[in-house]
Amino acid sequence: MEWVHGEKAAKSSSTVINMLKKMLTTGFNKDVSIGLINSAINLNSNEETFATIDISIVDLVKGNIEFVKNGACPTFIKSGNNVEVVKSVSLPAGMLDKIDLVVYDKDLKENDIIIMCTDGIMEANQEYDNKALWLKDLIEKIETQDIQKIANIIMRRILGFKLWNSQR
Repeated sequence: MEWVHGEKAAKSSSTVINMLKKMLTTGFNKDVSIGLINSAINLNSNEETFATIDISIVDLVKGNIEFVKNGACPTFIKSGNNVEVVKSVSLPAGMLDKIDLVVYDKDLKENDIIIMCTDGIMEANQEYDNKALWLKDLIEKIETQDIQKIANIIMRRILGFKLWNSQR
Protein backbone atom coordinates (compact mmCIF):
# COMPACT_ATOMS: atom_id res chain seq x y z
CA MET A 1 0.00 0.00 0.00
CA GLU A 2 1.40 3.38 -0.96
CA TRP A 3 0.86 6.69 0.80
CA VAL A 4 -1.06 9.22 -1.23
CA HIS A 5 0.59 12.62 -1.60
CA GLY A 6 0.00 15.99 -3.18
CA GLU A 7 -3.09 16.76 -5.22
CA LYS A 8 -4.65 13.30 -4.80
CA ALA A 9 -4.25 13.47 -1.00
CA ALA A 10 -5.69 17.00 -0.92
CA LYS A 11 -8.74 15.87 -2.91
CA SER A 12 -9.24 12.84 -0.68
CA SER A 13 -8.93 14.98 2.46
CA SER A 14 -11.36 17.55 1.11
CA THR A 15 -13.91 14.84 0.36
CA VAL A 16 -13.61 13.37 3.86
CA ILE A 17 -13.90 16.81 5.49
CA ASN A 18 -16.99 17.70 3.47
CA MET A 19 -18.63 14.35 4.26
CA LEU A 20 -17.85 14.73 7.96
CA LYS A 21 -19.08 18.32 8.08
CA LYS A 22 -22.38 17.38 6.40
CA MET A 23 -22.96 14.45 8.72
CA LEU A 24 -22.14 16.32 11.91
CA THR A 25 -24.27 19.34 10.98
CA THR A 26 -27.25 17.11 10.16
CA GLY A 27 -27.13 15.47 13.58
CA PHE A 28 -25.02 12.33 13.20
CA ASN A 29 -22.62 11.81 16.10
CA LYS A 30 -18.89 11.54 15.42
CA ASP A 31 -18.76 7.75 15.93
CA VAL A 32 -21.46 7.07 13.33
CA SER A 33 -20.05 9.73 10.96
CA ILE A 34 -16.54 8.32 10.97
CA GLY A 35 -17.86 4.76 10.63
CA LEU A 36 -19.88 5.79 7.56
CA ILE A 37 -16.87 7.58 6.06
CA ASN A 38 -14.76 4.46 6.60
CA SER A 39 -17.40 2.34 4.85
CA ALA A 40 -17.68 4.82 1.97
CA ILE A 41 -13.92 4.79 1.44
CA ASN A 42 -13.90 0.98 1.45
CA LEU A 43 -16.85 0.62 -0.92
CA ASN A 44 -16.03 3.37 -3.40
CA SER A 45 -12.44 2.54 -4.09
CA ASN A 46 -11.03 0.23 -6.76
CA GLU A 47 -7.59 0.53 -5.20
CA GLU A 48 -6.30 0.48 -1.65
CA THR A 49 -7.26 3.94 -0.42
CA PHE A 50 -7.44 5.34 3.04
CA ALA A 51 -7.72 8.66 4.86
CA THR A 52 -6.31 9.78 8.16
CA ILE A 53 -8.79 11.47 10.46
CA ASP A 54 -7.61 14.13 12.87
CA ILE A 55 -10.34 16.06 14.66
CA SER A 56 -10.07 18.33 17.69
CA ILE A 57 -13.25 19.33 19.47
CA VAL A 58 -12.72 22.13 21.98
CA ASP A 59 -15.23 22.77 24.75
CA LEU A 60 -14.61 26.36 25.79
CA VAL A 61 -17.02 26.10 28.74
CA LYS A 62 -15.49 22.97 30.31
CA GLY A 63 -11.95 23.84 29.23
CA ASN A 64 -11.17 20.53 27.62
CA ILE A 65 -10.38 19.14 24.21
CA GLU A 66 -11.38 15.86 22.63
CA PHE A 67 -9.15 14.38 19.96
CA VAL A 68 -10.34 11.86 17.38
CA LYS A 69 -7.22 10.49 15.72
CA ASN A 70 -7.25 7.61 13.27
CA GLY A 71 -3.92 7.15 11.55
CA ALA A 72 -3.15 10.85 11.96
CA CYS A 73 0.09 12.61 12.85
CA PRO A 74 0.65 13.49 16.49
CA THR A 75 -0.86 16.63 17.95
CA PHE A 76 1.17 18.71 20.37
CA ILE A 77 -0.17 20.59 23.40
CA LYS A 78 2.25 23.33 24.44
CA SER A 79 1.79 24.45 28.02
CA GLY A 80 4.55 26.91 28.87
CA ASN A 81 7.82 25.09 28.15
CA ASN A 82 6.22 21.64 28.41
CA VAL A 83 4.83 19.84 25.41
CA GLU A 84 2.52 16.84 25.55
CA VAL A 85 2.26 14.58 22.50
CA VAL A 86 -1.10 13.03 21.58
CA LYS A 87 -0.47 10.12 19.22
CA SER A 88 -2.79 8.01 17.13
CA VAL A 89 -2.67 4.31 17.86
CA SER A 90 -5.17 3.25 15.21
CA LEU A 91 -5.10 2.72 11.47
CA PRO A 92 -6.49 5.26 8.99
CA ALA A 93 -10.08 5.09 7.74
CA GLY A 94 -10.48 2.73 4.81
CA MET A 95 -7.81 0.21 5.81
CA LEU A 96 -10.18 -2.09 7.69
CA ASP A 97 -13.83 -2.93 7.20
CA LYS A 98 -14.70 -1.61 10.64
CA ILE A 99 -12.94 1.37 12.18
CA ASP A 100 -11.95 1.42 15.84
CA LEU A 101 -12.61 5.01 16.83
CA VAL A 102 -9.96 6.22 19.26
CA VAL A 103 -10.86 9.31 21.29
CA TYR A 104 -8.58 11.14 23.70
CA ASP A 105 -9.92 13.64 26.21
CA LYS A 106 -7.59 16.22 27.78
CA ASP A 107 -8.16 19.11 30.16
CA LEU A 108 -6.71 22.39 28.96
CA LYS A 109 -5.09 25.14 30.97
CA GLU A 110 -5.27 28.83 30.15
CA ASN A 111 -2.80 29.74 27.37
CA ASP A 112 -2.31 26.13 26.21
CA ILE A 113 -1.49 25.99 22.52
CA ILE A 114 -2.66 23.12 20.29
CA ILE A 115 -0.39 22.34 17.33
CA MET A 116 -1.68 19.97 14.67
CA CYS A 117 0.41 19.10 11.64
CA THR A 118 0.49 17.07 8.47
CA ASP A 119 2.73 14.19 7.52
CA GLY A 120 4.69 16.65 5.34
CA ILE A 121 5.80 18.46 8.48
CA MET A 122 6.61 15.23 10.28
CA GLU A 123 8.60 13.75 7.41
CA ALA A 124 10.63 16.86 6.53
CA ASN A 125 13.42 16.08 8.97
CA GLN A 126 14.98 12.90 7.62
CA GLU A 127 17.77 12.88 10.20
CA TYR A 128 15.56 11.55 13.01
CA ASP A 129 13.74 8.25 13.24
CA ASN A 130 11.44 9.53 15.98
CA LYS A 131 9.86 12.49 14.21
CA ALA A 132 7.37 13.20 17.01
CA LEU A 133 10.19 13.53 19.54
CA TRP A 134 12.11 15.84 17.22
CA LEU A 135 9.10 18.13 16.73
CA LYS A 136 8.25 18.00 20.45
CA ASP A 137 11.79 19.16 21.29
CA LEU A 138 11.58 21.96 18.72
CA ILE A 139 8.22 23.18 20.08
CA GLU A 140 9.51 23.05 23.69
CA LYS A 141 12.36 25.39 22.77
CA ILE A 142 10.06 28.00 21.19
CA GLU A 143 9.74 30.85 23.69
CA THR A 144 6.85 32.84 22.22
CA GLN A 145 3.13 32.33 22.87
CA ASP A 146 2.29 34.01 19.56
CA ILE A 147 0.65 31.30 17.47
CA GLN A 148 1.67 32.78 14.11
CA LYS A 149 5.28 33.08 15.24
CA ILE A 150 5.24 29.45 16.37
CA ALA A 151 3.92 28.37 12.96
CA ASN A 152 6.53 30.51 11.21
CA ILE A 153 9.39 29.02 13.27
CA ILE A 154 8.23 25.46 12.50
CA MET A 155 7.81 26.25 8.78
CA ARG A 156 11.24 27.92 8.54
CA ARG A 157 12.79 24.81 10.09
CA ILE A 158 10.88 22.52 7.71
CA LEU A 159 11.76 24.60 4.65
CA GLY A 160 15.41 24.54 5.77
CA PHE A 161 15.34 20.73 5.82
CA LYS A 162 13.68 20.58 2.41
CA LEU A 163 16.31 22.95 0.96
CA TRP A 164 19.15 21.02 2.62
CA ASN A 165 17.79 17.66 1.40
CA SER A 166 17.38 18.93 -2.18
CA GLN A 167 21.04 20.08 -2.26
CA ARG A 168 22.43 16.70 -1.23
